[in-house]
Amino acid sequence: MDQFYVSVYTYINKKGKPRLIEKPEIKLRYIQKRIKTSLCYIYVPDWVFSGIKGKSYVDNARCHMGNKHVYKMDIRAFFPSISREKVYYFFRDNLRTSPDIADALTSFTTIDLRRCNNANLPEVEEFLAKKGIRTTNHLISGSPASPILSFLVNLDMFDELYTLSVHHSMTMTVYMDDITFSSDNRISNRLINGIHNIISKYNYVISSDKAKMYTKSYPKEITGTIIDKTGNLVIPNRLRYKIIQDFKKLRANPYNETLRQQLHGRVSSARQIVPSAFPSIYRYVRYAQPTSDGNLHLPRAR
Repeated sequence: MDQFYVSVYTYINKKGKPRLIEKPEIKLRYIQKRIKTSLCYIYVPDWVFSGIKGKSYVDNARCHMGNKHVYKMDIRAFFPSISREKVYYFFRDNLRTSPDIADALTSFTTIDLRRCNNANLPEVEEFLAKKGIRTTNHLISGSPASPILSFLVNLDMFDELYTLSVHHSMTMTVYMDDITFSSDNRISNRLINGIHNIISKYNYVISSDKAKMYTKSYPKEITGTIIDKTGNLVIPNRLRYKIIQDFKKLRANPYNETLRQQLHGRVSSARQIVPSAFPSIYRYVRYAQPTSDGNLHLPRAR
């Protein structure tokens, strides 16, 4: 929709890799949230964790606890690889909306980079070229509706993958572009090739540098969590380290609200994995209050 704006740019993350950012303005984001709410009434299988209320990346990992063999992979630049046509056909054919309604819903949830009046467009085009992405008109990566839409518009592909996993006694889960398979039995190269062939059939590409096989060795990392040798979920060491470092910084700058919010987010992530983690730091970021002498008062634990 021409009256709405999406900020598009790339940035280099801490690992030195470029990332594409497509950030809808507030009014468009509101509409996308309404679309997401409506889409959430559609039944999705219990092995899907993409944009489903009440489900998280931790729940995704939990499904694979106890399985000795794990194969995980993700689809390269998944959202930008989902074309406008695919989204339109989903609304028109799967949801059976009229063509004009399907076109409007598609326009609210996709972006045409060729029509963007954006100073960052050359570097965005360079990013897409390096990723081998030709779909300049695609699902908006920053839309709240995109996680659930990315599954629904590719239902045929995911159903094929799930049928394959059931046939070979594997557990399969989907968390946006992350697809994980696990089993007590060995996951053969022939089976992995079958998985890759299905994804290629639907014109997607697997990120070869992120595909990983875990055999009986531990730990196993799945969507930001760790399964240890006892089969339990534990907090990744890198997240523990960041929490400790942020806590030291906040103690030195107790009124820095940006630091406090960042630390609160990281502690909350850790406590999704282990609910009792970092109790003192959690109390500090949640309940510490400034006093008249300029210090912070931490209420006594009940």
